[in-house]
Amino acid sequence: MVKEGVEDYKRYKLDKETNNKPVDVLDPATGQYVTRTWKDVRVGDIVIVTKDQQFPTDLLFLSSESEEGTCYIETMNLDGETNLKIKQAPDDTKDFPKAAFAEFRDAVIECEGPNPRLYQFTGNLLIGGKTMPISPSAILLRGCNLRNTDVAVGAVIYAGHETKIFKNSAPSPSKRSHLERHVDKIIIFMFSLLFSFCICGAVYFAIWTRDKSPKHWYLAPTDTSHQYDPTSPSFVGFASFITSFILYGYLIPISLYVSIEMVKIAQSMGFINNDRDMYHAETDTPALARTSNLNEELGMVNTVLSDKTGTLTRNVMEFFKCSIAGVAYGAGVTEIEKANALRKGTILDDREQPGAAQYRERFYNFYDARLMGDAWNSAHDPGTVEMFFRLLAVCHTVVPDGPTEPDTIKYEAESPDEAALVVAAKVFGFFFFKRTNTTVVVRERTARGEVDVEYEVLNVLEFNSTRKRMSVVVKEKANEKIIIFTKGADTVIYERLDPKYAPNDAMKESTSKHMEEFGAGGLRTLCLSYTEVDREWYNNTWMPEWVAAKTSLTDRDRLVSEASEKIEKDLRLLGCTAIEDKLQEGVPECIRQLALAGIRIWVLTGDKMETAINIAFACSLLTEDMHQFTISVYGVEEIEKAERDGDKVLAERLSHQAVAESIATVEQAMNDKAEGSRFAIVIDGKALAYALSKDLSPAFLRVGLRCKAVVCCRVSPLQKAQVTSLVRSHGDTTLAIGDGANDVGMIQSAHIGVGISGQEGMQAVMSSDFAIAQFRFLTPLLLVHGRYSYKRISRMVLFFFYKNMLFGVTIFAFNAFNGFSGQFIYNDFYMTLFNVVFTALTPIVIGIFDRDVDKEMALKYPGLYIQGQRNEYFNFRAISLWLLSSLYQCSVIMVFVLWGCRPTTSDRASGQPYSMWQTGVLMFTCVVVTVHFQVVQITETWTWAHHLSIWLSQAVWWLYLLAYGVFPLYFSTDLYNLFVGIVSPSAQYWLYVLLVPAACQLPDFFLRMAQKQLYPADHQVVQEIQKKLQREGRSVADERGQVAPSILASIFSGKPNKNKGFVPPYDSRSRFYGLVSSSARNTGRIDTGTRSPVLTHLDQELTDNPYRNRKKSPLPGIAPGPRSPTGPAVMPVAEGMQPSGHAGAEMASASAVAAGRPVLPPIASSPPGAHKPGLGHADLMPSNGSDAPAHTSVPMHHALALAPLPPRTKLPPIHQTSPNAANSSLAPGAIASPTSGPLALHQAVNEHKQEMEAAYAAALR
Repeated sequence: MVKEGVEDYKRYKLDKETNNKPVDVLDPATGQYVTRTWKDVRVGDIVIVTKDQQFPTDLLFLSSESEEGTCYIETMNLDGETNLKIKQAPDDTKDFPKAAFAEFRDAVIECEGPNPRLYQFTGNLLIGGKTMPISPSAILLRGCNLRNTDVAVGAVIYAGHETKIFKNSAPSPSKRSHLERHVDKIIIFMFSLLFSFCICGAVYFAIWTRDKSPKHWYLAPTDTSHQYDPTSPSFVGFASFITSFILYGYLIPISLYVSIEMVKIAQSMGFINNDRDMYHAETDTPALARTSNLNEELGMVNTVLSDKTGTLTRNVMEFFKCSIAGVAYGAGVTEIEKANALRKGTILDDREQPGAAQYRERFYNFYDARLMGDAWNSAHDPGTVEMFFRLLAVCHTVVPDGPTEPDTIKYEAESPDEAALVVAAKVFGFFFFKRTNTTVVVRERTARGEVDVEYEVLNVLEFNSTRKRMSVVVKEKANEKIIIFTKGADTVIYERLDPKYAPNDAMKESTSKHMEEFGAGGLRTLCLSYTEVDREWYNNTWMPEWVAAKTSLTDRDRLVSEASEKIEKDLRLLGCTAIEDKLQEGVPECIRQLALAGIRIWVLTGDKMETAINIAFACSLLTEDMHQFTISVYGVEEIEKAERDGDKVLAERLSHQAVAESIATVEQAMNDKAEGSRFAIVIDGKALAYALSKDLSPAFLRVGLRCKAVVCCRVSPLQKAQVTSLVRSHGDTTLAIGDGANDVGMIQSAHIGVGISGQEGMQAVMSSDFAIAQFRFLTPLLLVHGRYSYKRISRMVLFFFYKNMLFGVTIFAFNAFNGFSGQFIYNDFYMTLFNVVFTALTPIVIGIFDRDVDKEMALKYPGLYIQGQRNEYFNFRAISLWLLSSLYQCSVIMVFVLWGCRPTTSDRASGQPYSMWQTGVLMFTCVVVTVHFQVVQITETWTWAHHLSIWLSQAVWWLYLLAYGVFPLYFSTDLYNLFVGIVSPSAQYWLYVLLVPAACQLPDFFLRMAQKQLYPADHQVVQEIQKKLQREGRSVADERGQVAPSILASIFSGKPNKNKGFVPPYDSRSRFYGLVSSSARNTGRIDTGTRSPVLTHLDQELTDNPYRNRKKSPLPGIAPGPRSPTGPAVMPVAEGMQPSGHAGAEMASASAVAAGRPVLPPIASSPPGAHKPGLGHADLMPSNGSDAPAHTSVPMHHALALAPLPPRTKLPPIHQTSPNAANSSLAPGAIASPTSGPLALHQAVNEHKQEMEAAYAAALR
């Protein structure tokens, strides 16, 4: 309450300061401007705001000192964006001097009611008998600041709590973690247990009072009528119920939620916000936990739903290529093309073209000699090229800023794409340098010379996610010709092309081909088109309809869209642009790690399908070994025919049917594939709209959840939120990550929302739960902080319930021992301080500091994360084991203490029988010591905080006993001198304090040891690796690429048995070490389909080496092995080959032991060039069992050389490889060339050869 009171007072002071800010307001009575406070401003007032001041209300911008009637505002407080935005006053008021508004009292503003839509406004200004539509560009919102403008005049539209910023101040959707909801259920269970105890005690005591109390005359029950009537069992039972509720209330951990909140705040502020691995130095942006409620939820994520632009990519747009009049221009190579070429083993020439450097600037990375300078005048169809450049310079909403020179001008654009197109136009000789409310001026350099051309902007048909296009209607003042320029997605532009314009067909075909090529390179494409508009039709027919739509106060958006459709038709195709948005640093590695952690990744992007697919391959989201399915309604002849005929109902029905059939086909194909196959789905936005329908969404979700990756293309912001909600409805923990305003719905719909502070402002961050600067920081956020938080809080919560159960049940058991009389065995102060003092520190320390493995190991072995996805630490089994442990320990304490303190025994120090309070002190001490012993057992990393919490808590209990006993008798009552005079001199007391807690912990100790030795969890295996590295003084980085063989050797450390074959080191019936299936013990192979995530990752890490040629090898230098019939890779431990070298000897030993054979001595590696026939390959038996050998070549430059064993040794059958794997078998005796494969890998191979030569020379010495 004190905390809330302080916070309320701070808010009061802030509100008072804001309400009393001054502002100049026009006084209608005097016509003069007077200074008032913000709280006195009313709707309809005319106010003046000066430079750098904040707008006090939502205003209609009327005029400024700018000739064009413009002003610049900063919206940092509104959406986090720092770039300035331009606002434009209505034409009829922009020239008013501020004094003239005294005569403005007859003006009327018609507008919609208060609402939270920041970027939409519907209203009209009625002045002088004229009605003018008010666009959002004329609205100045409260919270924004006036910049670079001396004075702005505005009329108040919304004030106070009706302003848009206040309408948006509603709290974000409340999010609670799965663990918190489970805690609520356990609390309910504990309350049920409490009521059960109370009812049991009340009934028993009522029966006892009725039947047995007369026999116990020495208790004088008849003298207690002032407390209860012993002759009324019902009243006795009720009184006993109340007493029991108070007595057993300690079963409920009241301080749990406070402790959880403290721990979460420490995790967020101490660890997440200060993690240097998530600090982006370039933008000086650290990670930020905007809420501490979801820390542990980060450790349970099943599905990540990600935006692409600005999230996976940098959102730094550069004009890269284009297609004009059917001819492609631009010779650059994108990062995506390089990655795809490397994946396919081809070589691309990415050298910079001569002369390209002089044209490089921000937003522009294009060079083609055919277009540079004045060369385009001689290009193919120069008229179309000229119109193409003109469209780039005119069709936009960019505002120029600064000096009007090409080298110094700056552009303020709503999106980086628009800035890139305008800069490209400038480089090509169409320099846009001036904009007014109704005109744009372009300096055009054509064959006719350089001239400034002024275009009157008649209408702007704005872009939105539904229209997917933008148009500008302009009039050339020189010839009064009206032209509409349109740019947008190819699908919407093609639908509006003029079928009678002959060049459209040929150009459409070639442009589509070029767009596919550009999309394959990961480029963002836009189609450009134009057409001339009949002036009479425009003025007499279309313009009145447009004005009516723009001034309508109801259904304005629909009317504007319908009017736009009527003019955006019969277009002539000019070509397309291609803009590069490069991948962020570390994205492929991050996605690979998340995939190894068992996390599904869904990418939701507005890009076309080809672009999205290639970017997905470049960032390792899609891989060659995945079975990829595509769901799309584009290209279906029946649907396209229905659309051409205008039969929308038929087209809708056919599209729905096509999507339903596609999903069914995909599901059947998945069922037909081998178990363990990896799937991916690519679906476009139109098909997704049907897939999200009520009848198809369950089937779509089923197939989607079976995929490792899903790519949704051409999706709208609404669809992003719908997909997120659909995945969340399955029960999986979802995480949505994005960087823009169009990702807010998705972020708020997911269990966890992560915002990226990128180029599109801070709206995503402001709506998120966690904020990071780069996508790659998602790896430490989930695999380190998320995993730590989940495990720590799970342990802490279980420990809380355990200690309260242990403490509460001892009270119940003693009461049952005493006929449920309601007698306390403990002093009131003991019970009060048990949770808040004597055992308060240890669970908090567990929740903040405990960890099983170092963060470097957690990142190296992402498979550890799967423990959180399975909820292994807070499931029914874990909760039951903790509660059962508490019941057992309670039984031990009760039996030993009550037996040791029975009436027939006495304290050897004093010779007196044990009193009830003495027994209570002994029992309470045993409880406290047992609790601290339990902390010792579950602690996995000892820190100073662990030691301090345990020893200090225990010392505080004894100091409390000492201090409480020395108080005067009237205060300490029965505890006077109890510790000093009676308890502490008793050797029996100290013996019980040691032996009873030890007896409590013995079963738990032996069970934990047996589990760790026989069935170790994944993290325990990694702990052993970590300890080994620490003993040897090596870091995780030193162990990369070398861990798996040593782990395999340690796992297969059993002894061969002549009769039984391989005998595992512990239980032959178990999946020993929790890592290997039982079949592996007999075959000597490890099937990743049945392995633990950790060992699967070890195998995967070694397969991802630079020496493979399309097909992966299980270990460096070992020929690609067979794959199991079910799909996952199988590591061969071949009986027909013997690895050599140090690592080879270790692996050979493991394989020999696994096969029940004696271990052969290692064979020294041969130096390069010393290869002899018969030593470069091993004869492998074919799967059909015939005698014909299947030869597999092994390159001698690899780390391991293989030598054949005696001919009588046969291999297990070789299984068929995956469909996409390349065939690596060579002819008998052939040697794989070290120069085969991509040229880009030669350097790595040569370096490896040099390392092997040095190792060989060292071995000889």
